Amino acid sequence: MTAQEGVEHDNILEVKVGTGYQLDTYLSPMGYSGRQYGIGNEWWQPFRQDTRLGKTGRLAHWAHVGRLDIFFIDYINSGRSNIYWGIQTAGGWGAFYEWRWIDERLRVHLGPYLEASFTVREQANNVNKIVSFDVAIDAMAMGGVSWSFYGKKTSYKLNYLIRTNLIGFDFLPEYWQSYYEIYEGVSGQPRCSGPWNHNTVKHELALDMQFPHSTWRVGAEHEYIRYGTDNLHFVRNQLSIVIGCRWKYRIHANARL
Repeated sequence: MTAQEGVEHDNILEVKVGTGYQLDTYLSPMGYSGRQYGIGNEWWQPFRQDTRLGKTGRLAHWAHVGRLDIFFIDYINSGRSNIYWGIQTAGGWGAFYEWRWIDERLRVHLGPYLEASFTVREQANNVNKIVSFDVAIDAMAMGGVSWSFYGKKTSYKLNYLIRTNLIGFDFLPEYWQSYYEIYEGVSGQPRCSGPWNHNTVKHELALDMQFPHSTWRVGAEHEYIRYGTDNLHFVRNQLSIVIGCRWKYRIHANARL
């Protein structure tokens, strides 16, 4: 049986290093700042076309993207008396419609994106509550613009991407044993979330550089998250430098291993 050639995938593997600020009044009234180190992977591909529709079919300008990011954070408070460690994970999938102009060098896309995130944090010295965590699932709006330009033996693509939450749910851990235990506590429970009580904005600017035998990415990404309830608030503001490599591949559906 002849192997069926699959849709072309565009894969990007990235290493990320940056700085950030976090405020978690569940664990401490003081803000923390420091460094974060991460790795991420994202993959882009068009939807498979019905052969009867061809390139002019209803899915001709539709594509989808998936991504996974993992960060380790190492922060210290302003008084340099406590250390703050954490692991952040986020994964998602989205679909988008893409508009193309100027020989397809200028592209703009817009669509929905679904993201799940989990973060666990620990303070080295905290007598009230050592560990805090949060869980969120968000339906987001996703958009981006890219511009391609060419050299003699090279090509380049400048990308800007942004995602922001619209509606979803998050889980607040039980707040009775925190710094604010003298106030009325908050029991751990999921709740409906949106920009009114849980604001998330993630955006990035990157330049892809294609050389004769490899394609590399350099860029920066920024993440801002703010949520809370009553007198308890959480803020995360991070900026990272991104270095990655990019390649394309196809899967042969019926090929034997």
